[in-house]
Amino acid sequence: MGRIPQRILCLWFPNWALQQRINTQPELQQAVLLLTESRKQGDFVRYCNRFAQRRGVQVGMPISEGRTFAQPHDRLVVEQVQPEQAWQALVEIALRCERFSFRIGLEESSDPESILMDVTGIAHFFSGEQALAAELDRAVTKRQFDGRIAIGNSIGAAWAAAHYMAKPNCPVVIPIENIRQCYSLPLPALRLSEPILQKLYRLGITTIQQVMTLDRRSLARRLGNDILTRLDQFTGQVPEYIDPCHPLPLYRVKQTLEEGISHPEAIEHFLLLLLRQLLALLAPCWLGTRHLECLFLLEDRTSKMLDLRLCETTSEEKHICELLRIHLEKLRLHSPVVGLHLEAKEVAPLGASQEEFFEGVTRNSSRQFSILLNRFSSRLGEQAVIAPYLLPDPIPERSVELASVAGPSLPSATTFNSRYHGLDRPTALFLKPRPIEVIASIPDGPPVVLFWKRKRIEIGECSEPERIESGWWQGEHVCRDYYRVETTSGEWLWVFRRLHDGRWFWHGEWF
Repeated sequence: MGRIPQRILCLWFPNWALQQRINTQPELQQAVLLLTESRKQGDFVRYCNRFAQRRGVQVGMPISEGRTFAQPHDRLVVEQVQPEQAWQALVEIALRCERFSFRIGLEESSDPESILMDVTGIAHFFSGEQALAAELDRAVTKRQFDGRIAIGNSIGAAWAAAHYMAKPNCPVVIPIENIRQCYSLPLPALRLSEPILQKLYRLGITTIQQVMTLDRRSLARRLGNDILTRLDQFTGQVPEYIDPCHPLPLYRVKQTLEEGISHPEAIEHFLLLLLRQLLALLAPCWLGTRHLECLFLLEDRTSKMLDLRLCETTSEEKHICELLRIHLEKLRLHSPVVGLHLEAKEVAPLGASQEEFFEGVTRNSSRQFSILLNRFSSRLGEQAVIAPYLLPDPIPERSVELASVAGPSLPSATTFNSRYHGLDRPTALFLKPRPIEVIASIPDGPPVVLFWKRKRIEIGECSEPERIESGWWQGEHVCRDYYRVETTSGEWLWVFRRLHDGRWFWHGEWF
Protein backbone atom coordinates (compact mmCIF):
# COMPACT_ATOMS: atom_id res chain seq x y z
CA MET A 1 0.00 0.00 0.00
CA GLY A 2 1.45 3.34 -1.03
CA ARG A 3 1.28 6.57 0.84
CA ILE A 4 -1.62 8.87 -0.06
CA PRO A 5 -0.41 12.31 -1.21
CA GLN A 6 -0.91 14.84 1.53
CA ARG A 7 -3.80 17.27 1.12
CA ILE A 8 -4.08 20.38 3.25
CA LEU A 9 -7.02 22.75 3.57
CA CYS A 10 -6.46 26.37 4.56
CA LEU A 11 -9.36 28.48 5.85
CA TRP A 12 -8.34 32.14 5.99
CA PHE A 13 -10.35 34.85 7.73
CA PRO A 14 -9.14 38.25 6.43
CA ASN A 15 -8.80 40.78 9.27
CA TRP A 16 -9.84 38.13 11.76
CA ALA A 17 -9.65 40.36 14.83
CA LEU A 18 -12.12 42.77 13.20
CA GLN A 19 -14.41 39.97 11.99
CA GLN A 20 -14.47 38.38 15.41
CA ARG A 21 -15.33 41.70 17.11
CA ILE A 22 -18.18 42.47 14.70
CA ASN A 23 -19.48 38.90 14.90
CA THR A 24 -19.90 39.22 18.65
CA GLN A 25 -21.65 42.61 18.28
CA PRO A 26 -23.21 42.93 14.79
CA GLU A 27 -24.53 46.47 15.41
CA LEU A 28 -20.91 47.70 15.20
CA GLN A 29 -21.23 47.45 11.42
CA GLN A 30 -23.16 50.73 11.53
CA ALA A 31 -20.53 52.47 13.71
CA VAL A 32 -17.08 53.90 13.04
CA LEU A 33 -15.14 51.01 14.54
CA LEU A 34 -11.41 51.49 15.00
CA LEU A 35 -9.22 48.75 16.47
CA THR A 36 -5.89 50.22 17.49
CA GLU A 37 -2.40 49.07 18.34
CA SER A 38 0.22 50.90 20.38
CA ARG A 39 3.65 51.65 18.96
CA LYS A 40 6.55 53.73 20.21
CA GLN A 41 5.21 56.69 18.25
CA GLY A 42 1.69 56.35 19.70
CA ASP A 43 -1.58 54.61 18.90
CA PHE A 44 -2.42 53.76 15.29
CA VAL A 45 -5.37 52.23 13.46
CA ARG A 46 -4.76 48.48 13.00
CA TYR A 47 -8.21 47.57 11.68
CA CYS A 48 -11.29 49.58 10.72
CA ASN A 49 -14.67 48.42 9.44
CA ARG A 50 -16.22 49.31 6.06
CA PHE A 51 -18.32 52.08 7.58
CA ALA A 52 -15.14 53.76 8.85
CA GLN A 53 -13.43 53.25 5.49
CA ARG A 54 -16.32 55.02 3.77
CA ARG A 55 -15.79 57.94 6.12
CA GLY A 56 -12.12 58.07 5.01
CA VAL A 57 -10.31 56.21 7.77
CA GLN A 58 -7.30 54.20 6.60
CA VAL A 59 -5.33 51.43 8.27
CA GLY A 60 -2.02 52.72 9.66
CA MET A 61 -3.05 56.32 10.33
CA PRO A 62 -2.70 57.79 13.86
CA ILE A 63 -5.78 57.22 15.97
CA SER A 64 -6.12 60.98 16.60
CA GLU A 65 -6.43 61.50 12.85
CA GLY A 66 -8.86 58.61 12.49
CA ARG A 67 -11.20 60.13 15.04
CA THR A 68 -11.53 63.28 12.96
CA PHE A 69 -13.30 61.38 10.15
CA ALA A 70 -16.24 60.47 12.35
CA GLN A 71 -19.21 62.77 11.76
CA PRO A 72 -21.17 64.24 14.70
CA HIS A 73 -24.08 61.80 14.38
CA ASP A 74 -21.81 58.75 13.96
CA ARG A 75 -21.21 56.27 16.72
CA LEU A 76 -17.45 56.12 17.26
CA VAL A 77 -15.97 52.98 18.84
CA VAL A 78 -12.23 52.89 19.51
CA GLU A 79 -10.73 49.78 21.09
CA GLN A 80 -7.36 48.17 21.48
CA VAL A 81 -6.81 44.97 19.51
CA GLN A 82 -7.16 41.94 21.79
CA PRO A 83 -4.83 39.26 20.27
CA GLU A 84 -5.53 36.65 22.94
CA GLN A 85 -9.27 37.04 22.55
CA ALA A 86 -8.98 36.75 18.77
CA TRP A 87 -6.74 33.68 19.10
CA GLN A 88 -9.16 31.96 21.46
CA ALA A 89 -12.09 32.69 19.14
CA LEU A 90 -10.17 31.21 16.20
CA VAL A 91 -9.42 28.07 18.20
CA GLU A 92 -13.13 27.70 18.98
CA ILE A 93 -13.90 27.94 15.26
CA ALA A 94 -11.21 25.34 14.54
CA LEU A 95 -12.65 22.90 17.06
CA ARG A 96 -16.07 23.25 15.43
CA CYS A 97 -14.49 22.08 12.16
CA GLU A 98 -13.41 18.69 13.51
CA ARG A 99 -15.84 16.85 11.27
CA PHE A 100 -13.77 18.00 8.29
CA SER A 101 -10.38 16.74 9.52
CA PHE A 102 -8.73 14.64 12.20
CA ARG A 103 -5.86 17.15 12.52
CA ILE A 104 -6.71 20.84 12.83
CA GLY A 105 -4.46 23.67 13.90
CA LEU A 106 -3.70 27.34 13.43
CA GLU A 107 -1.04 28.87 11.23
CA GLU A 108 2.27 29.72 12.89
CA SER A 109 1.92 33.45 13.47
CA SER A 110 1.77 35.90 16.34
CA ASP A 111 -1.66 36.97 15.02
CA PRO A 112 -3.06 33.89 13.27
CA GLU A 113 -5.88 34.37 10.81
CA SER A 114 -5.89 30.93 9.16
CA ILE A 115 -7.04 27.47 10.21
CA LEU A 116 -5.15 24.54 8.72
CA MET A 117 -6.69 21.10 8.29
CA ASP A 118 -5.16 17.84 7.11
CA VAL A 119 -7.84 16.45 4.79
CA THR A 120 -5.73 13.60 3.42
CA GLY A 121 -7.99 10.64 2.66
CA ILE A 122 -11.11 12.42 3.91
CA ALA A 123 -12.53 13.96 0.75
CA HIS A 124 -14.40 10.80 -0.29
CA PHE A 125 -16.68 11.23 2.74
CA PHE A 126 -17.93 14.44 1.07
CA SER A 127 -17.95 13.18 -2.53
CA GLY A 128 -14.71 14.93 -3.36
CA GLU A 129 -12.50 17.81 -2.27
CA GLN A 130 -14.59 20.45 -4.03
CA ALA A 131 -17.69 19.28 -2.17
CA LEU A 132 -15.77 19.21 1.10
CA ALA A 133 -14.61 22.81 0.59
CA ALA A 134 -18.11 23.88 -0.41
CA GLU A 135 -19.61 22.26 2.70
CA LEU A 136 -17.08 24.04 4.92
CA ASP A 137 -17.75 27.32 3.14
CA ARG A 138 -21.49 26.97 3.82
CA ALA A 139 -20.78 26.32 7.50
CA VAL A 140 -18.54 29.41 7.72
CA THR A 141 -21.02 31.62 5.90
CA LYS A 142 -23.85 30.42 8.12
CA ARG A 143 -21.95 31.80 11.12
CA GLN A 144 -21.63 35.20 9.39
CA PHE A 145 -17.88 34.94 8.78
CA ASP A 146 -15.95 35.89 5.65
CA GLY A 147 -13.65 32.95 4.92
CA ARG A 148 -11.42 32.03 1.97
CA ILE A 149 -10.83 28.30 1.43
CA ALA A 150 -8.20 26.46 -0.58
CA ILE A 151 -6.91 22.89 -0.74
CA GLY A 152 -3.38 22.03 -1.88
CA ASN A 153 -0.56 19.52 -1.55
CA SER A 154 1.17 21.35 1.26
CA ILE A 155 0.53 23.93 3.92
CA GLY A 156 2.45 26.46 1.86
CA ALA A 157 0.45 25.84 -1.32
CA ALA A 158 -2.91 25.83 0.47
CA TRP A 159 -2.01 29.01 2.38
CA ALA A 160 -0.93 30.76 -0.82
CA ALA A 161 -4.06 29.74 -2.72
CA ALA A 162 -6.37 30.76 0.13
CA HIS A 163 -4.78 34.22 0.39
CA TYR A 164 -4.24 35.01 -3.31
CA MET A 165 -6.59 32.83 -5.37
CA ALA A 166 -9.72 32.06 -3.35
CA LYS A 167 -12.68 34.44 -3.36
CA PRO A 168 -15.64 34.71 -0.96
CA ASN A 169 -17.90 31.65 -1.41
CA CYS A 170 -15.57 30.38 -4.12
CA PRO A 171 -13.13 27.77 -2.72
CA VAL A 172 -10.06 26.77 -4.71
CA VAL A 173 -8.81 23.19 -5.07
CA ILE A 174 -5.30 22.80 -6.47
CA PRO A 175 -5.06 19.37 -8.17
CA ILE A 176 -2.24 17.12 -6.99
CA GLU A 177 -0.39 17.29 -10.29
CA ASN A 178 -1.03 20.98 -10.96
CA ILE A 179 0.94 22.90 -8.36
CA ARG A 180 2.48 24.95 -11.17
CA GLN A 181 -0.67 26.99 -11.49
CA CYS A 182 0.38 28.68 -8.22
CA TYR A 183 3.76 29.73 -9.60
CA SER A 184 2.29 32.96 -10.96
CA LEU A 185 1.31 34.14 -7.48
CA PRO A 186 3.13 37.13 -5.95
CA LEU A 187 6.07 36.67 -3.62
CA PRO A 188 4.16 37.28 -0.34
CA ALA A 189 2.37 33.98 -1.07
CA LEU A 190 5.60 32.25 0.02
CA ARG A 191 5.24 33.70 3.55
CA LEU A 192 8.63 35.39 3.31
CA SER A 193 9.79 37.98 5.81
CA GLU A 194 9.63 41.66 4.84
CA PRO A 195 13.45 42.13 4.54
CA ILE A 196 13.68 39.22 2.06
CA LEU A 197 10.72 40.55 0.08
CA GLN A 198 12.31 43.99 -0.18
CA LYS A 199 15.61 42.52 -1.44
CA LEU A 200 13.80 40.51 -4.10
CA TYR A 201 11.71 43.49 -5.16
CA ARG A 202 14.89 45.54 -5.65
CA LEU A 203 16.08 42.81 -8.05
CA GLY A 204 12.85 43.05 -10.01
CA ILE A 205 11.56 39.68 -8.78
CA THR A 206 7.86 39.76 -8.00
CA THR A 207 6.47 36.23 -8.57
CA ILE A 208 7.14 32.70 -7.33
CA GLN A 209 7.89 31.62 -10.90
CA GLN A 210 10.82 34.03 -11.08
CA VAL A 211 12.26 32.72 -7.82
CA MET A 212 11.90 29.09 -8.94
CA THR A 213 14.11 29.72 -11.97
CA LEU A 214 17.00 31.08 -9.86
CA ASP A 215 19.84 28.90 -8.66
CA ARG A 216 19.14 27.70 -5.13
CA ARG A 217 22.70 28.00 -3.89
CA SER A 218 22.86 31.62 -5.01
CA LEU A 219 19.55 32.32 -3.28
CA ALA A 220 20.78 30.79 -0.04
CA ARG A 221 24.05 32.68 -0.21
CA ARG A 222 22.42 36.05 -0.79
CA LEU A 223 19.15 35.75 1.16
CA GLY A 224 19.73 32.93 3.67
CA ASN A 225 18.22 29.47 3.94
CA ASP A 226 14.76 30.73 4.91
CA ILE A 227 13.79 31.36 1.31
CA LEU A 228 14.75 27.79 0.33
CA THR A 229 12.77 26.43 3.25
CA ARG A 230 9.71 28.41 2.20
CA LEU A 231 10.09 27.27 -1.40
CA ASP A 232 10.35 23.62 -0.35
CA GLN A 233 7.42 23.97 2.03
CA PHE A 234 5.42 25.51 -0.81
CA THR A 235 6.19 22.60 -3.17
CA GLY A 236 5.83 20.03 -0.39
CA GLN A 237 9.43 18.79 -0.58
CA VAL A 238 10.01 19.78 3.04
CA PRO A 239 7.33 18.47 5.41
CA GLU A 240 5.48 21.03 7.48
CA TYR A 241 3.31 19.86 10.30
CA ILE A 242 0.07 21.14 11.74
CA ASP A 243 0.23 21.75 15.47
CA PRO A 244 -3.20 20.41 16.46
CA CYS A 245 -5.56 22.40 18.64
CA HIS A 246 -6.46 19.12 20.30
CA PRO A 247 -3.51 16.86 21.14
CA LEU A 248 -3.40 13.84 18.87
CA PRO A 249 -4.10 10.45 20.41
CA LEU A 250 -1.10 8.39 21.38
CA TYR A 251 -0.94 4.99 19.74
CA ARG A 252 0.84 3.13 22.50
CA VAL A 253 0.33 -0.24 24.17
CA LYS A 254 2.21 -1.76 27.06
CA GLN A 255 2.59 -5.02 28.94
CA THR A 256 3.77 -5.39 32.53
CA LEU A 257 5.08 -8.81 33.57
CA GLU A 258 4.87 -10.23 37.08
CA GLU A 259 8.15 -12.05 36.61
CA GLY A 260 11.09 -11.16 34.44
CA ILE A 261 11.61 -13.12 31.24
CA SER A 262 14.85 -13.55 29.36
CA HIS A 263 14.06 -16.28 26.85
CA PRO A 264 14.05 -14.75 23.31
CA GLU A 265 10.95 -16.66 22.22
CA ALA A 266 8.99 -15.45 25.24
CA ILE A 267 10.06 -11.85 24.62
CA GLU A 268 9.12 -12.17 20.98
CA HIS A 269 5.74 -13.63 21.93
CA PHE A 270 4.82 -10.66 24.12
CA LEU A 271 6.18 -8.16 21.61
CA LEU A 272 4.08 -9.61 18.80
CA LEU A 273 1.01 -9.59 21.04
CA LEU A 274 1.58 -5.89 21.67
CA LEU A 275 2.05 -5.31 17.94
CA ARG A 276 -1.29 -6.96 17.24
CA GLN A 277 -2.96 -4.70 19.83
CA LEU A 278 -1.29 -1.63 18.37
CA LEU A 279 -2.35 -2.40 14.80
CA ALA A 280 -5.88 -3.00 16.09
CA LEU A 281 -5.85 0.61 17.39
CA LEU A 282 -4.76 1.93 14.00
CA ALA A 283 -7.08 -0.19 11.86
CA PRO A 284 -10.41 1.63 12.54
CA CYS A 285 -8.83 4.92 11.39
CA TRP A 286 -7.26 3.26 8.33
CA LEU A 287 -3.85 4.28 9.61
CA GLY A 288 -0.46 2.69 9.31
CA THR A 289 2.92 3.41 10.83
CA ARG A 290 6.35 4.27 9.52
CA HIS A 291 8.18 4.37 12.83
CA LEU A 292 7.83 1.96 15.75
CA GLU A 293 9.55 2.34 19.07
CA CYS A 294 9.69 -0.48 21.60
CA LEU A 295 10.94 0.09 25.13
CA PHE A 296 12.07 -2.95 27.14
CA LEU A 297 11.96 -2.36 30.90
CA LEU A 298 14.56 -4.53 32.58
CA GLU A 299 14.67 -6.06 36.03
CA ASP A 300 17.72 -4.00 37.07
CA ARG A 301 15.63 -0.79 36.57
CA THR A 302 17.31 0.04 33.27
CA SER A 303 15.73 -0.04 29.82
CA LYS A 304 16.62 -0.92 26.26
CA MET A 305 15.17 0.67 23.14
CA LEU A 306 14.32 -1.00 19.83
CA ASP A 307 13.79 1.44 17.00
CA LEU A 308 12.19 0.30 13.74
CA ARG A 309 11.88 2.71 10.81
CA LEU A 310 10.14 1.78 7.58
CA CYS A 311 10.45 3.11 4.06
CA GLU A 312 6.71 3.74 3.80
CA THR A 313 3.60 3.59 5.93
CA THR A 314 2.27 0.10 6.48
CA SER A 315 -0.01 -1.90 8.76
CA GLU A 316 0.96 -5.37 7.55
CA GLU A 317 1.37 -7.44 10.66
CA LYS A 318 3.31 -10.18 8.91
CA HIS A 319 5.86 -7.81 7.44
CA ILE A 320 6.36 -5.82 10.66
CA CYS A 321 6.67 -9.07 12.66
CA GLU A 322 9.41 -10.22 10.31
CA LEU A 323 11.32 -6.97 10.77
CA LEU A 324 10.88 -7.00 14.55
CA ARG A 325 12.28 -10.54 14.69
CA ILE A 326 15.36 -9.38 12.78
CA HIS A 327 15.89 -6.53 15.23
CA LEU A 328 15.29 -8.81 18.23
CA GLU A 329 18.02 -11.17 17.01
CA LYS A 330 20.51 -8.30 17.26
CA LEU A 331 19.22 -6.96 20.58
CA ARG A 332 21.33 -7.80 23.63
CA LEU A 333 19.49 -7.67 26.96
CA HIS A 334 21.67 -7.96 30.06
CA SER A 335 18.77 -8.42 32.46
CA PRO A 336 15.32 -10.08 32.38
CA VAL A 337 12.48 -8.06 30.86
CA VAL A 338 9.71 -7.00 33.24
CA GLY A 339 7.76 -4.72 30.91
CA LEU A 340 7.32 -3.73 27.27
CA HIS A 341 6.01 -0.48 25.77
CA LEU A 342 5.29 -0.36 22.05
CA GLU A 343 4.40 2.95 20.38
CA ALA A 344 3.73 4.03 16.80
CA LYS A 345 5.74 7.28 16.71
CA GLU A 346 4.73 8.19 13.17
CA VAL A 347 1.29 7.32 11.81
CA ALA A 348 -0.34 8.27 8.51
CA PRO A 349 -3.33 7.22 6.42
CA LEU A 350 -2.82 4.12 4.34
CA GLY A 351 -3.07 4.28 0.58
CA ALA A 352 -5.64 2.25 -1.25
CA SER A 353 -4.46 -0.55 -3.50
CA GLN A 354 -6.30 -1.56 -6.64
CA GLU A 355 -6.45 -5.17 -7.65
CA GLU A 356 -6.39 -6.60 -11.13
CA PHE A 357 -9.95 -7.43 -12.20
CA PHE A 358 -9.15 -10.75 -13.84
CA GLU A 359 -6.01 -12.02 -12.16
CA GLY A 360 -6.61 -10.84 -8.59
CA VAL A 361 -3.01 -9.66 -8.41
CA THR A 362 -2.27 -6.38 -6.68
CA ARG A 363 -0.23 -3.78 -8.49
CA ASN A 364 2.32 -3.53 -5.75
CA SER A 365 5.74 -3.52 -7.32
CA SER A 366 6.53 -0.30 -5.42
CA ARG A 367 5.33 -1.88 -2.21
CA GLN A 368 7.38 -5.00 -2.78
CA PHE A 369 10.43 -2.84 -3.37
CA SER A 370 9.79 -1.02 -0.07
CA ILE A 371 9.48 -4.36 1.71
CA LEU A 372 12.80 -5.40 0.25
CA LEU A 373 14.43 -2.15 1.40
CA ASN A 374 12.96 -2.63 4.89
CA ARG A 375 14.49 -6.09 5.08
CA PHE A 376 17.87 -4.82 3.93
CA SER A 377 17.75 -1.94 6.43
CA SER A 378 16.85 -4.30 9.27
CA ARG A 379 19.54 -6.83 8.36
CA LEU A 380 22.37 -4.48 7.46
CA GLY A 381 21.49 -1.34 9.41
CA GLU A 382 19.79 1.87 8.28
CA GLN A 383 23.03 3.53 7.25
CA ALA A 384 23.93 0.60 4.99
CA VAL A 385 20.93 1.06 2.68
CA ILE A 386 21.21 4.47 1.11
CA ALA A 387 19.95 6.38 -1.88
CA PRO A 388 21.41 9.36 -3.77
CA TYR A 389 19.96 12.85 -3.43
CA LEU A 390 20.88 15.75 -5.67
CA LEU A 391 22.61 18.84 -4.31
CA PRO A 392 22.73 22.34 -5.83
CA ASP A 393 26.31 22.18 -7.09
CA PRO A 394 27.33 22.11 -10.77
CA ILE A 395 30.59 20.28 -9.98
CA PRO A 396 29.70 16.61 -10.63
CA GLU A 397 31.49 15.06 -7.64
CA ARG A 398 29.77 17.54 -5.29
CA SER A 399 26.28 17.27 -6.76
CA VAL A 400 25.14 14.07 -5.03
CA GLU A 401 24.68 13.07 -1.41
CA LEU A 402 23.83 9.63 -0.08
CA ALA A 403 21.23 9.26 2.68
CA SER A 404 19.42 6.41 4.42
CA VAL A 405 16.25 5.28 2.65
CA ALA A 406 14.55 4.58 5.98
CA GLY A 407 15.34 8.00 7.43
CA PRO A 408 13.34 11.17 6.98
CA SER A 409 12.68 11.82 3.31
CA LEU A 410 15.15 14.30 1.83
CA PRO A 411 13.96 16.69 -0.83
CA SER A 412 16.00 17.44 -3.88
CA ALA A 413 18.11 20.45 -3.00
CA THR A 414 18.51 21.62 -6.57
CA THR A 415 16.56 22.49 -9.66
CA PHE A 416 19.48 21.58 -11.94
CA ASN A 417 18.09 18.11 -12.64
CA SER A 418 15.17 19.63 -14.54
CA ARG A 419 17.57 21.39 -16.91
CA TYR A 420 19.28 18.28 -18.23
CA HIS A 421 18.32 15.18 -20.10
CA GLY A 422 19.01 11.93 -18.28
CA LEU A 423 21.76 10.94 -20.74
CA ASP A 424 23.68 14.20 -20.30
CA ARG A 425 25.53 12.66 -17.39
CA PRO A 426 27.26 9.23 -17.29
CA THR A 427 25.55 6.28 -15.67
CA ALA A 428 28.69 5.66 -13.61
CA LEU A 429 30.50 8.63 -12.05
CA PHE A 430 33.83 7.94 -10.34
CA LEU A 431 34.22 9.20 -6.78
CA LYS A 432 37.43 10.92 -7.83
CA PRO A 433 38.45 11.86 -11.39
CA ARG A 434 41.16 9.55 -12.72
CA PRO A 435 44.23 11.28 -14.20
CA ILE A 436 44.94 10.23 -17.80
CA GLU A 437 47.32 11.16 -20.58
CA VAL A 438 45.88 12.51 -23.81
CA ILE A 439 47.01 13.20 -27.34
CA ALA A 440 45.00 15.95 -29.02
CA SER A 441 44.90 16.82 -32.71
CA ILE A 442 45.42 20.51 -31.96
CA PRO A 443 46.59 22.31 -28.79
CA ASP A 444 43.71 22.62 -26.30
CA GLY A 445 41.55 20.62 -28.71
CA PRO A 446 39.51 17.43 -28.25
CA PRO A 447 41.36 14.16 -27.49
CA VAL A 448 42.12 11.58 -30.17
CA VAL A 449 44.00 9.07 -27.97
CA LEU A 450 43.81 8.34 -24.21
CA PHE A 451 46.32 6.50 -22.03
CA TRP A 452 45.05 4.82 -18.85
CA LYS A 453 47.45 2.64 -16.87
CA ARG A 454 49.72 2.32 -19.91
CA LYS A 455 46.76 1.19 -22.00
CA ARG A 456 46.22 3.05 -25.27
CA ILE A 457 42.56 3.89 -26.00
CA GLU A 458 41.74 5.17 -29.47
CA ILE A 459 38.93 7.75 -29.74
CA GLY A 460 36.41 7.32 -32.56
CA GLU A 461 34.03 10.22 -31.91
CA CYS A 462 34.10 13.19 -29.61
CA SER A 463 31.37 15.66 -28.64
CA GLU A 464 31.66 19.42 -28.38
CA PRO A 465 33.10 20.57 -25.02
CA GLU A 466 30.78 21.39 -22.13
CA ARG A 467 32.22 24.05 -19.83
CA ILE A 468 31.58 23.49 -16.11
CA GLU A 469 32.86 26.25 -13.87
CA SER A 470 32.29 27.18 -10.26
CA GLY A 471 32.04 30.73 -8.97
CA TRP A 472 35.06 32.43 -7.45
CA TRP A 473 33.07 32.88 -4.22
CA GLN A 474 32.56 29.11 -3.80
CA GLY A 475 35.98 28.33 -2.37
CA GLU A 476 38.09 26.11 -4.62
CA HIS A 477 37.73 27.41 -8.15
CA VAL A 478 36.89 24.73 -10.73
CA CYS A 479 36.96 25.28 -14.49
CA ARG A 480 36.75 22.25 -16.79
CA ASP A 481 35.89 21.36 -20.39
CA TYR A 482 34.05 18.03 -20.47
CA TYR A 483 33.96 15.79 -23.56
CA ARG A 484 31.77 12.79 -24.23
CA VAL A 485 33.98 10.44 -26.27
CA GLU A 486 33.34 7.10 -27.96
CA THR A 487 36.28 4.73 -28.18
CA THR A 488 36.94 2.56 -31.21
CA SER A 489 35.86 -0.44 -29.11
CA GLY A 490 32.42 1.16 -28.55
CA GLU A 491 32.78 2.48 -24.99
CA TRP A 492 31.41 5.91 -24.05
CA LEU A 493 33.63 7.85 -21.63
CA TRP A 494 33.30 11.22 -19.93
CA VAL A 495 36.64 13.03 -19.78
CA PHE A 496 37.60 16.60 -19.03
CA ARG A 497 40.50 18.98 -19.37
CA ARG A 498 41.34 21.14 -16.36
CA LEU A 499 41.79 24.57 -17.85
CA HIS A 500 44.16 26.14 -15.36
CA ASP A 501 46.91 23.51 -15.92
CA GLY A 502 45.75 21.61 -19.03
CA ARG A 503 45.70 18.18 -17.31
CA TRP A 504 43.20 15.55 -18.42
CA PHE A 505 40.96 13.32 -16.25
CA TRP A 506 38.52 10.46 -16.81
CA HIS A 507 35.38 11.10 -14.72
CA GLY A 508 32.75 8.56 -15.74
CA GLU A 509 31.33 6.26 -18.37
CA TRP A 510 28.03 5.20 -19.93
CA PHE A 511 27.03 1.57 -20.12
